[in-house]
Amino acid sequence: MAGIVAAQRQTLAEAALEAMRAEIPGYAALVDERLLADVVAHVTEAVDVLSVSLARDRPVTDDDVAFVRPHAARRARQGMPLVDFMHALRIAHRVMWEAIADWAVHTTGRRDVALEACGLVMELINRGSTVAARAYLDEEQFLAVEGDRVRRDLLAGREPAPGPRLTAATKAGLHPDTPCAVVVAVPVGPVSDAYGFRSAASLLGQAAGDPVRALTVLRQDEIVIVRALRDSTRRVSGEPVRTVWRTLAEQGTRLAVGISTRYDTVADLGKAYHEAVSALGMLPPEGGVICLSDLSVLDYLTLRADETAARIVPTALRTFVTEDSRAEGILIRTVEAYAANDLNVKAAAQRLGVHINTAHHRLARVEERTGCDLRRLADLQELLIAIRLFAGGSGAVV
Repeated sequence: MAGIVAAQRQTLAEAALEAMRAEIPGYAALVDERLLADVVAHVTEAVDVLSVSLARDRPVTDDDVAFVRPHAARRARQGMPLVDFMHALRIAHRVMWEAIADWAVHTTGRRDVALEACGLVMELINRGSTVAARAYLDEEQFLAVEGDRVRRDLLAGREPAPGPRLTAATKAGLHPDTPCAVVVAVPVGPVSDAYGFRSAASLLGQAAGDPVRALTVLRQDEIVIVRALRDSTRRVSGEPVRTVWRTLAEQGTRLAVGISTRYDTVADLGKAYHEAVSALGMLPPEGGVICLSDLSVLDYLTLRADETAARIVPTALRTFVTEDSRAEGILIRTVEAYAANDLNVKAAAQRLGVHINTAHHRLARVEERTGCDLRRLADLQELLIAIRLFAGGSGAVV
């Protein structure tokens, strides 16, 4: 039996990897050949342990499964969620057991041997999973501590000292002259599932890491992502983070996420952090994503406006915006299209998909209800500010 298993070690390992990539999204996303080879090596080592256990007819020991530790640590460093890693272990053990069961089915009178082997496989699963989970969590804790130290160094404008901190920063692509941005996320309700919050941090880190990499630090109630940028990335895009935010919201994890503008060196990361935190205050109570680089100056100023700014808006404009918002906002959208197309009514009508006469009629209704002359820049600007303040904010907020 031991010889049969040993002879299939490479075949079983490749079958396990194929099953992992089919069943686990995190493994399906792996493209680095070195990482894939590491997964195969992990499974072949597990097969070897089982073969020795079968040959010697003795249970698996903790020393036998010590090989799991470096693999678990590497998965933690790669940002592979623990649930995905443990799923992969179960798949590897399942593939081994299926090979034994298949042998028993096609070999007369050897079911007793297969049943005995089943017990050894179960012992391998139990001990291997326990050692793997402990090693993964130990490495994750180490990374969190070092990551928090790196975060403090960077956000204080200090270059990390040589050693683990500098290594962590370098792996994230963060050198003194690296352009960067900061993403800050906080829950908008009670966090009942600590693992779910860690998983959210991992997913946001992967999204924010495009186009280079990101250093993700998870604190009790805050996710901080220091994102390295390429020199050519002049504006920070919030769309990848918005996509992840929507997925998390559908799963019940609701966050408020603020994304800073681009800063040219890590010495300015403290400013970027405070910028991202201040952006959180512009979001509604239910959370969302606000990327400051996606905002126009007008959007930013109106989102930062206080109660006094709202009171300065003429009553007629405030009433118009409030009432039209409740009535599907057709007139508001017409004004915005008119402004976006440089006061060209024909172009605005085309953008809205309506006849030019319809656009003229709508704009006339706006002027009648607000007292504004939409051909005057000052009047149009004041109306646009009222729209930003009273019609639910900017499209840059999700």
